[in-house]
Amino acid sequence: MRWSFVLLFLLAPRISWAQEELSLPEVTPPPSWTEGVSILRFFLAFLVVAGILWGTSYLLRRYSGGHIRFATSRYMRLLDALPVRGNLTLYLLEVGKRVIVLAHTGGTVREVAELDAEELVEYPKEEGFSGYLERIFRKPSPKS
Repeated sequence: MRWSFVLLFLLAPRISWAQEELSLPEVTPPPSWTEGVSILRFFLAFLVVAGILWGTSYLLRRYSGGHIRFATSRYMRLLDALPVRGNLTLYLLEVGKRVIVLAHTGGTVREVAELDAEELVEYPKEEGFSGYLERIFRKPSPKS
């Protein structure tokens, strides 16, 4: 063990001599203003990508009526879908003037009920988080 240290001290001057002969080009760091430009470029690119994602999401929600459907039919129409729990979903399917309630669990689909279109009562849409915030922060109308 002691001899390894002695060997190291004997080779150390040669190692430093080898480093002196090696000539590398001097590298200068980029000017500091380019760091700000690259950060600005990053945020602009992030805003562009976020805007594209938001726009695509908005268009899909607007033109799909809340449900993204890739298949269409001339004789049937999906009126509504309600996920009840884990893998149980209820569907309202309109066929002609009849409305069929289907239950879908896992790989099984069963008819639950058959209704007339007049029996359906449309419930108002629940208020979302943005509606809740609007209600809280809404300015009261001035009384005349």
